[in-house]
Amino acid sequence: MRNVITTNSSPDVDADYADQVAAILDRQRHSCERESTIVNEDGETTLSVTLHTYESPDTGRTMWAVDYYDPASRELEETADEAEANARYEELVRAAAANFDYDRHGYQTRYTTTDVDGVPGPLPYLPDVETEDVAGLIDAPGSPALYLTLEGDDGDEPVVKVGQEHEVPFGQRLLTRSETLAELSLSDEQGRITSEAAVASDQHGMLAFIAHRATEQVRAAADVLFTVPTA
Repeated sequence: MRNVITTNSSPDVDADYADQVAAILDRQRHSCERESTIVNEDGETTLSVTLHTYESPDTGRTMWAVDYYDPASRELEETADEAEANARYEELVRAAAANFDYDRHGYQTRYTTTDVDGVPGPLPYLPDVETEDVAGLIDAPGSPALYLTLEGDDGDEPVVKVGQEHEVPFGQRLLTRSETLAELSLSDEQGRITSEAAVASDQHGMLAFIAHRATEQVRAAADVLFTVPTA
């Protein structure tokens, strides 16, 4: 592949040709062949790797280009070999993913869109923890915990369930019964507390607050379950 536009190297084509190719790709920005992007909470694209095909401005030959962009650099490479272009596209997507860290909320950085296997991709719809879930946790036997797991016909639907704390993988755990009782200032010293008793003593809406805080753990648990694209 040859460099058409490059921040970190030297171009292999003249500036006029590079400008023409860049204009073609700009027109194709919503119709590229393949795409992996990260779009932040403000709607800004912070990483983009796209694959394009077009007719060369100088020869009319069918060409393929891989366009990499982040706020610090742009690398646009061109080839007449479709297989080579696809391989380079996937190489760049995986190389970027290898350096993914955690965002400002402490969550795994993920591609907003991607079609490459084996990289952190977009998450599916994630469930909330409801007050009914917390009530069910209080009434569950043993030492239970709420946790996030996968169900559904394809085993890819995130759901909140109750299991015994010692059997639940730590990263998938959302809330334990003991934590819930401590938040409610309740204990089993005079007999095992029921959800009915908890609701009766909940004058300040703590059950709803506890459910909301457990919901905030769902996203972190999803990072444990989804390490490859789900879309």
